[in-house]
Amino acid sequence: MRVLVVGAGVIGCAVARTLASDHDVRVVDRTGVAAGATARGAGEVTMAPSYTDYPAIAAAANDFFREYDGTRDFSYVESESVELVSPEREGEARRRVERLTGEGVALEFLDAAEAASAYPRFDFSSFAGVVRHDETGFCDPETFAETLAADASDAGATFETGVEVTGLAAEDGVVRGAETTDGVRESDAVVAAAGWRTPDLLAPHLRLPVRPYRTQCAVYRPDPPLTADHPMGWVPGEHVYFRRMQNDEDLLVGGWSVAEDAPESASRESDEAFRDHVRALVPTFLTGFDDPRLVDHWAGVDAATPDTRPIVDAPADAPEGLVVATGFHGRGIMTAPVAATAVRSLLTGADAPFSLDPFRLDRFDSRSAEFEFHSISDGDS
Repeated sequence: MRVLVVGAGVIGCAVARTLASDHDVRVVDRTGVAAGATARGAGEVTMAPSYTDYPAIAAAANDFFREYDGTRDFSYVESESVELVSPEREGEARRRVERLTGEGVALEFLDAAEAASAYPRFDFSSFAGVVRHDETGFCDPETFAETLAADASDAGATFETGVEVTGLAAEDGVVRGAETTDGVRESDAVVAAAGWRTPDLLAPHLRLPVRPYRTQCAVYRPDPPLTADHPMGWVPGEHVYFRRMQNDEDLLVGGWSVAEDAPESASRESDEAFRDHVRALVPTFLTGFDDPRLVDHWAGVDAATPDTRPIVDAPADAPEGLVVATGFHGRGIMTAPVAATAVRSLLTGADAPFSLDPFRLDRFDSRSAEFEFHSISDGDS
């Protein structure tokens, strides 16, 4: 089967790698491999806390990252995560931990004294404690996508960059390929993995409840620098998450996500207001952050859905041969191996090792893109 993958971000690269061994795969992108939202990501892998209701999905992703570690230049760093709990959230947090541990999820509640002993670099005087999550980690987003693309190429996939797709080519309800500025790229199936651009590319064939949003990251070097045992984490209600960088010295802080009405012209630099928020917030829980050095900062545009989970589906009302993979809502890096497995299942009919229900388009009552944006960086989802 000839499969055309539209989008060379991490999702498109993962799909190509999964299909290339027994399909004729061509990936097209208007810019290049990992040139869009992928390159602007934070690289966190927090599938376990994100899919407590579908543990098989989290397990599939985590198993992939562990096994893929060391492939070419790719490395995956396992790191526990801490959810900082304010006094007013303590009761809810303890009840949630009790419920989830009873369901087999790996997490625990540490009160402020226990947390301070486990993480001496932190100041927990304003917090009741933390919820500690295992089964989390991080990687470099660009290296991950480039490694997936290299594997796909070695297996026979073709990558074409500088190709602008303008729409889906379909006739009598069947996919013929994709319309581009220099003609139709013919194929038997199309995987639409073009991020926030996907809804426009599929119109008028399919309507999707997907809208663009902008998120930000900044990297700081505290004094003294971090060490290799520094955990990942987030602060619910403050719209930030954090992890150490691969050099183990610097701190990446991400979040401050907002819906974006003009994605084409959105700034690729973080806002001063975001950096001011980080400088005010982080010293409330981390020592050595009174005058950190700003190492790097950026912003990017991704695709959001109403419930923050992606759409990976071959909808019944779409042209035959179309698979949609979009709306990853900031979780594209961590969800990529799961999404690729789901796409393969949808194209071939093979059983997936997890339920596809949370990814189906028909879970939404409305397909309007005019929904209220919910930021996962708020930490409550």
